[in-house]
Order: sequence, then structure tokens, then C-alpha cells
Amino acid sequence: MSKIRINSISIKNYRSFGEQQTFFFPNETYKKPTAIVGYNNSGKTNLMNCILYGIGNKFIQSNTFEANDLHNLDYENNIEISTDIAGSEFSCEKYWDKITNTHKTEKSITNTYKITSILDDNELKSEMKPSMFGLNKHYNIFYINFHNIKQEIITRKSTWGGLTSFLAKHISKLVAIDTEMNKKKSIYEQEVKNATDEVLKDSMLHQFIGAIKENYSTNLRDNNCEVTFGLPDYQDIFLQMIFKIGLNGSKEHLIPIDHFGDGYISMFIMAVIKAIAESNTEDKCLFLFEEPESFLHENHQEYFYKTVLCNLSDNGHQVIYTTHSDKMVDIFDTQGIIRIEFDEKSKQTLIKYNETDTFTLTMPQNENEENIISYDEFNNYIKFVEPNLNKILFSRKVILVEGANDILAYKTAIEKEVERLKGNKNYAQTYLNFLNMAFIVHHGKGTAYLLIDLCKHFKLEYFVINDWDFDEDFIQELANIKDETQLKSSNLYLKKNGIDRSSAEKGQITTNWKLLNSAELSNIHFNIPKLENVLGYPSNNKSSLGILNKVRSFTNYPESFLPQKLRDYLELNSLEI
Repeated sequence: MSKIRINSISIKNYRSFGEQQTFFFPNETYKKPTAIVGYNNSGKTNLMNCILYGIGNKFIQSNTFEANDLHNLDYENNIEISTDIAGSEFSCEKYWDKITNTHKTEKSITNTYKITSILDDNELKSEMKPSMFGLNKHYNIFYINFHNIKQEIITRKSTWGGLTSFLAKHISKLVAIDTEMNKKKSIYEQEVKNATDEVLKDSMLHQFIGAIKENYSTNLRDNNCEVTFGLPDYQDIFLQMIFKIGLNGSKEHLIPIDHFGDGYISMFIMAVIKAIAESNTEDKCLFLFEEPESFLHENHQEYFYKTVLCNLSDNGHQVIYTTHSDKMVDIFDTQGIIRIEFDEKSKQTLIKYNETDTFTLTMPQNENEENIISYDEFNNYIKFVEPNLNKILFSRKVILVEGANDILAYKTAIEKEVERLKGNKNYAQTYLNFLNMAFIVHHGKGTAYLLIDLCKHFKLEYFVINDWDFDEDFIQELANIKDETQLKSSNLYLKKNGIDRSSAEKGQITTNWKLLNSAELSNIHFNIPKLENVLGYPSNNKSSLGILNKVRSFTNYPESFLPQKLRDYLELNSLEI
């Protein structure tokens, strides 16, 4: 039985990675796949490349890296990739172990492997220490890039004689280790030769091959060489075969699998992966997938996640994959989520979330160790979390607002401001998308806490916009109150102009205080008393069209609607000339 697992990987100065970032993967007791999430150009593929280098799937030679692989293309930025791997022992020829000063007949891949680059005599050189040469072939490692799905079903050798797809490598391995097939090798070769000779006998093709032999011998100065025309060597025959599909059970009309579309091939690959897992009941494999949701409808994305990825993990295999899909993660169990971002200030990929052992409960928790979401709150999850999960996991920043009119008003205002500053309407319309910023509707202050806590959990930047629901501005005074006990004993809470506040007012003050306390003053803006009042729009008319026209009528937006801290958050200051 073979077993392999990546414990951790540290990356420094590789492409988008600058300062060292260390990623930890859950241990073998964790029976879920590990998802690497992040928006476009955050560095997911770079992280996967480093994993492939670290496990020897991409072999390190002296000239592996180029200037393009160095962070900021700077030769001073030497690459460092350190991978901690654990694996079972395998039998080998007797050798002298320098560490224990004894003879051994077993080896293991278990070690920490460090890949480095250095500029030597104006030449970029790379190496791995200790060497992994010949070790990883004793373990089952499968990498599938779903962007190149049709390449993953090619079983033929490349022009260099190597096998490139995971399917070809697995078929080749099966042929090599199958004792029953090897017993039949000589019988098969003889029967194939006899059948070929019989078919070619007295044929025009046979005469053609004979003419080639005669001419070739003449070209070689009458060297009496033999020329045959037949099937490849036994080991290669099965790599020349192709899978064919009979639709609707037809065995007569078979179509090569590569004639189908990417979605159909993805489903075939799914079946191959499951077959590999089912045939490796004792071995514990390492599966690496690059965006497996590619070409799959979201219903099939969830199907792939649950029936393939989760089943592989549940059977003890380690599964690591990159994804853009919220259907490919389990938000109720975030130990298996690694979230990365590309920091616009330092211009490098940074870890935003990688908590493998922070909590024993699987549910994500807030700062008070309370479950942010759970099945007890499934109603709130369906209403407020699931519709926004993609934005939370795959955005760089989010803006939390109360309702549809708030989104309409602020999107319109932001678009107008960007167009005013840049003079480009098309750029203004896509400004938020370009910067990976998204609006999220929380539909009320009570549910805003839930989304704020989830943003905090995943280390996602957020800004909250809400109605204050009071005519008076006592935001700063309320923010200074430390706890709920102090709040409920304060004159601010109890009285208004010497008159006792109503229970409704007290409840609204408590809600506002909790929201302030949760979001923090620097991350929140209140429209006093409501959005409509700030815009000078009749509050008894909630017409979205009316609000849209009102927002469009502004030449400059007041601080009470678009404050400086929101402008800074939206990075509008970077557009100012």
C-alpha cells in the first residue's frame, strides 16, 4: 500500500508571490477536499504550479525557471519553494543510509524539499534539495487541468516520448504492473503477428512494403535491413487505443470520445477519476485539480463536488483543487478552504484565509466563538448567505447595503463619479467589476451582522451602508459606548430631550449600536435618517425609477451620501488627477 500527503508548502518570489507565504493543509483525519479560492489573477494557478514543482510532477532541472518566473522579473528575487511531504515506505535495493549509518532496503518520500533559484554567471539556475529523483513514481499522484480537458484524454506519447495526460500515465502503470496481462504478452504478440501476416499476404500493401525495403536497403549501401509494418510494441499498444462511446446503448455505432464537446468529456473524466479511486482501495492517492467546474453547469458542479471530490476525500485520498465556483465549496466547513488575494498595494499574492486547526467545530465562527452560520440558522443561510456566497469568496471587497434602492443609488453614483474623473463611460460602467468589488444586499440590520461576521471570518474587506432611522446624528456618541450594559444605562438610550424613549426607539438604538460595534465606525456609513432624505427625495415614494433619476441629477454628491471614507474604500482617490 502506498500513501502520500502534502502537509504544507511555503512560497517566496515565484511570479505573483513575493514575501514568503506558507500554506497548511488539513491532516489525514480531515475527510474533506481542500479548495483554493480567489478571484481572477489572485495567484491560484501560481500556487498550483508550486505544488506541482514541490511534488515532482513538474521536474526541477538546472534551467527550469526563467526571468518571467521571478517576482517582479527581478533577478534579486530568488525563488524559494519548500514542500513538506509525508509518504509511506517502499521496497528498494539495499543501500547505505548516511543518517543512520546502516544498510536499508526501504525508502520513503517523506521529507521537506526545498526548491531554489540563483543567478550564477548571468544564468538563472535552479535546484531541489534533497533530490526527489525516482521517488514520486512509487506513489499515486494525479493532476488534471480542466482548462485543457481534451488533452487529458490523449493517451499517446508526446513527440519527446513522454506521457502528458493523467489517463495515459494511469493506463501505462496498469499495463506495467498487471501480472495477468504480462503472462499473455508473448501469446498476444504472436497472435497479432499471425493475424497481420495473414491479412497482408498477397496484398498490394505487402508489395508496397517490400518495395520500401528494397529501396531503403539500396539507400543504405545495400545493407540488408529488415522493414516491417505492424502494431506498436506491446507496452505502447494500449496507449494507441482510444475510448469510444455508444450513445443510448448502441454497440454498433461508436464515436471516439474526443469528438464530443468539453462538457461531455468532463463527465467522462469524472467517471475515470471515480474508477481510479475505486481501484485504489488500499493506496491513498494525491489528486490535484485545476478548476474542475470548467464546462459544467452549476448543477453538475455541485454533483462533481459531492460525488467525486468529497468521495475521494472520504476514502482517505488528499484532494486539492482551485475553483471559481461557490458550488464547489462547503461553507459549513471552512477548514478545507484556502483563500488568497492579490494585494494591490504590495503587488503580491497573500494568504487571506487558511485556518486548518483554529476550531474543532466545522461551522465557521465569529470572534465570540459563536457559529456564524449553522443548520439552526438554515433559513437565514438560504435567504442571505447562499445568494451572496460567490461574492464573499471571490471578491476583493464588498459593499453591504440594505436593499435594492441602495444598490441602484450607489452604483449609479459611483459610475457617475468614475466617468467624471476618467471621462470614459465604458470604464465607469465596469469599474467595480474590474477591481473585483461587489454589492451585497443584507435586507436589514439584523442580518447584516451575519454577513459582516462571515466577511471577517474570510478576512474579506467590507463596507456597510445603512439607514440611521433617527433624525439626530449621535453616531460618534453611540460608537464610544463599550458594551450593552453601559448602553442601556446611558441617557442617550433612556431619554430624548428629557422624555423617556419608546421601546421601539430603544430597540433601534440597540440595533444601531450592535451594527456599529460589529462593523466598526471606519467601515460603516449611515444615511441620516434614510437614503431618500439624504438625496432629497420624498420618502413616501419608494419608486426605484424616481430614485435613479434623482441620483442622476446630482453634479456633485454630498458628504452625507458619499463620504470620504467610502470614496477611499472604493479607491476613487486613485482616479483623481
